[in-house]
Amino acid sequence: MKPKSGYRSDCTRRGRGKVPGQLLRKEKDEASPTDCFRQDSLNAFIPRFAGVWRLFHFLKVPGSALVSQPKPFRIFVRGTALKDQFLKKNIGGLALVCLFATHNSIAVSLDDIQFWTGSGTNRAALVIEWSSPETFDVGNIVFSTVPAPIASKTLVWGYRFNGTVSGADMFQAVLVADPALYSVIDPTYGTYVVGLGYRLSGTGLSGIRDAIATNYFNHRYLTNATVDVDAAGPVLGGDVYWGGYFGPNWEMWVEKGGAGGFTNAPDRGTPSYWTSTDPDYFSTGFHGQWDLASTGLDGMNLTEGSWVGFSVAAGSYPFDSDPAAPYFIHKHAPALPDAGFTAAPVQIFSGQFLSGHWQCSFDCRTNWIFRLERSSNFVSWTEIANETPVENGRLVFQDTNPVVSAAFYRIRADRP
Repeated sequence: MKPKSGYRSDCTRRGRGKVPGQLLRKEKDEASPTDCFRQDSLNAFIPRFAGVWRLFHFLKVPGSALVSQPKPFRIFVRGTALKDQFLKKNIGGLALVCLFATHNSIAVSLDDIQFWTGSGTNRAALVIEWSSPETFDVGNIVFSTVPAPIASKTLVWGYRFNGTVSGADMFQAVLVADPALYSVIDPTYGTYVVGLGYRLSGTGLSGIRDAIATNYFNHRYLTNATVDVDAAGPVLGGDVYWGGYFGPNWEMWVEKGGAGGFTNAPDRGTPSYWTSTDPDYFSTGFHGQWDLASTGLDGMNLTEGSWVGFSVAAGSYPFDSDPAAPYFIHKHAPALPDAGFTAAPVQIFSGQFLSGHWQCSFDCRTNWIFRLERSSNFVSWTEIANETPVENGRLVFQDTNPVVSAAFYRIRADRP
């Protein structure tokens, strides 16, 4: 059985032969990446490095001339230059992206997504479901030894935009805006997703490794992986991850009809699997309100109410063309987002110089350890205060030590 035009059937790797995967347009996306950072009204920078949320604030004592800047704040980014050119195009502003979670039986609307990346009047969303494939082999051939994900998890991100943007623009914007998310990309014919991971708990630098090599995600977007993606698993135990090239791969879905207009996330409904509308090649079909994508991220034009979903294939592509193979008949769209995930731990931050001392306040979330730290050089940091709230609410920190000239402050949030 010969795959229809558009299938990824002409790429080989590590001498294993050829395999179809996500449908994509065979040309590189030449559009510039969307600006994914936005400086908020508080002029605070709230990134998350290696599983740790940190908010930076620079304080210049009134009357001090140590630092001359129009705004008394500094943006500080730690990391290597793995994707410097990509990040330089996106460092113009900051917007945190956050995951909204709800019960599987309750609809998730665009209005429910609490944090967004991008800017504009149009809205779209990205949904990713991590799950274990049904099979790791075809016949007697094992195509994948990737460890099963530590949990079945479905998450959603929001994206704002104006003008003409692609699914790749949204995907890249979310990767830049959410440091907990990382991806392995094969850029041969565009943005072909072969691996996706997310930090659920713990700290450290996310990476994937096989028996020979380890690749780290300094900037969450890896296009030159040296590991075997059909064997590599996450370095950190708190990461949910799946990768597949010749083994069970990532499949892509769009809202029914692919023309946007969905206020709520598409619902795959009660059937466990999709309905194919192409009995010969299984290249088209639907699962509830989701359609199997007919083009790749780069060729996908977004509009108001567009939804893009990723799910793990049920099995490896059957080279014997068995029409009963799980890869063909057991495709499944993403489930509705999971209720177990929480929003960003630090929100609605404010800081001020009060009665000779600096203090800050912010909305916090339970089950995080919050620390106020201070530095004069961004190298050494001193803990000023810490607290682990037992419920969500407003948290206030104050530095009772006088500032001689200038100081940098940061809020650090760690998972227990």
